[in-house]
Amino acid sequence: MCGQFASAPTTFTKPSEAYEYARRPKTEWEAALQAHKQPTLPTLPGDIVARRSKPLCPLFAVENESGEELYWLAQLCIDDNDKATVAVLRYLAGNDLLHGPDARLLLAILQMQKNHNWEDAWQTIRTILQEDPIGPVQSQIDVAIDDEADEHPERGRDWSEQRYTLLLDRRRTEKPGAVPVPYSFVLSAGSDLVHRCYLAGDSAQATKVLDEMNSYVTSHAGEATGWGAEELHWANLEMQAAPEVAVLKTLGGKADSNVIRAGRVEVISFFSLGCAPCLRELSELNALQARYGEKRLQVTAVTTYERNSYRTPFTHSNIEVSLEKARQKSSQRIAMVLTTEGTLQSYGVQGFPAVALVDKMGRLRYIGRDINFEDDDSLGILIHKLIEE
Repeated sequence: MCGQFASAPTTFTKPSEAYEYARRPKTEWEAALQAHKQPTLPTLPGDIVARRSKPLCPLFAVENESGEELYWLAQLCIDDNDKATVAVLRYLAGNDLLHGPDARLLLAILQMQKNHNWEDAWQTIRTILQEDPIGPVQSQIDVAIDDEADEHPERGRDWSEQRYTLLLDRRRTEKPGAVPVPYSFVLSAGSDLVHRCYLAGDSAQATKVLDEMNSYVTSHAGEATGWGAEELHWANLEMQAAPEVAVLKTLGGKADSNVIRAGRVEVISFFSLGCAPCLRELSELNALQARYGEKRLQVTAVTTYERNSYRTPFTHSNIEVSLEKARQKSSQRIAMVLTTEGTLQSYGVQGFPAVALVDKMGRLRYIGRDINFEDDDSLGILIHKLIEE
């Protein structure tokens, strides 16, 4: 595939032309993937754009560029932090900011890369939260808050609260010409704050935020739908007794009537065979179980017959055989449980993967889509904390 990409022109007159060339392999790969013209596309090297950009960056001087070409120069020179930062700051100081939201996110990333933390970047992120479309930057802001919280929990919680407050204010006081904020983003931000308040032992603040969001959902039922409502459902479950996980069939473990048992920490991974990230996660769950052992932690992968009904023929035995093959391939240390659709509904699980963490007292301490379990990841840190309690 990569050999099919067009060769470089002999000269470039503008940074935008050079960056378009540097990104062309990724652009064409994305287009082919979206069109399904090649069902087995080779993996594209993750650094291909950076490698093609690096020799082109010195062709252009910041002082010779203006307008949007400064933005493209910053993109082209992202591996030259100082030059890219000067270019993007000059661009943002101008009047024609067609790429303003993307430029601010780029600036935040450059600020983080220079000092290896998000503290300097947070003021830029605050501006993004106050002015820009949130959808394209939601995951990056999640990363910034999570990374900071892993090292400085109080600061991570403060940033989470700032995000919720800023988005809620934008929602309540929409201004003419301002980019509207879908309420799902507010619910997601609030749910994250609730979780961090519980982690800090501040149940009063968690309850206050929950009451605020639940009140809005009650009065605006038609607006609070989708993934934001799902995350609010999860926030309402946190610190409550975890719903039972009914057991219809167990593969590779003891056939208890319920997965949750007092006195041990439980990791419950909701999955289906048709979910590629879920299948990749199985080996990580297997490693997590090996790390702590069954006396300290019980890891269970949970699914239903209905969520695997695409298997042909659709019979319970056929689904069980397919599940056992997946378990034998990458997760022999953990059990797989077939449960009811009612269990998924009680946990508010609408899609996969989703992970629930239950403490020794049977309380739900986390449920969400984080599938990173290493000791320096936020979920890994929480698992270790609960095991040591």
